Amino acid sequence: MSTVLVLDFDGTMTDAEAEGAPFRRGYLEDVATLIDQPYEVVDARARAIEAEVAADPHAYGWRFGGRIVAPATVDPYLRVMPVARRLLNDAGVFDSEDEQARLLDGVLYKYNYKKTRIAFREGASEVLAALEGTPTWVVTNSHTVPVQDKLRTLGADWLVERVHGRARKYVVDPSFDAVPDELELPGLTRPVLLRRANYHRVLAALLASAGAGWQDLVVVGDIFELDLALPLAMGARVGLAVNEHTPAYECAYLQAHPRGQLVHGLDAIAAFAFGD
Repeated sequence: MSTVLVLDFDGTMTDAEAEGAPFRRGYLEDVATLIDQPYEVVDARARAIEAEVAADPHAYGWRFGGRIVAPATVDPYLRVMPVARRLLNDAGVFDSEDEQARLLDGVLYKYNYKKTRIAFREGASEVLAALEGTPTWVVTNSHTVPVQDKLRTLGADWLVERVHGRARKYVVDPSFDAVPDELELPGLTRPVLLRRANYHRVLAALLASAGAGWQDLVVVGDIFELDLALPLAMGARVGLAVNEHTPAYECAYLQAHPRGQLVHGLDAIAAFAFGD
């Protein structure tokens, strides 16, 4: 069976720092309104909290369902989550975990995601053009339509109907037992949670439609815990699209893994997935 390639999108094909700057500002402006403080005060406090998070990445992360499901340092979307939670807690508003999840992961994320600018990684258009005609799909946590619009901007119309949005890669289901509960990474003091049942269903359906198995799958993404840990545990090959904020422990782990690779430039994806 030939290889099936699955790409993440935001942060993998896009420059998350450039596109996410308006998202961060809008998100913190909304938090400032909720806690009744000037934006400038909230922004200064947010930068101090971001520094704390960067200094102790083991203790912080994107918390969903009471557990950390992704690191908090890789992109602006993840970095704002622990910052916003701290600001709400310090202000004593929306201090229950359920309230915060609905507000921060739902309403504010969805509303401010619309403010992101379009900024692609170097070579995004060229690599997608080179992949045309291959069994390639996009599986992303982002909403389907905005990603489809970005693909049209890149001239990759062939990929538009192959987008599976809202994959909810962050949802951990303890009852899902196709993989072990967690993975220990050297250099990370907390476990990586593997039981991403919804993400598994999306990937399994794609493989079934292609008549392929997990050993035929290649996944490329920029966040190991969200994009790559589950497919790697299932037997796939994975490529980590690195940036200046990629945790060193993730790079070390994948460099040592026989089915892992670091992707420093998008032009390496086709050769990694399909060979020269």
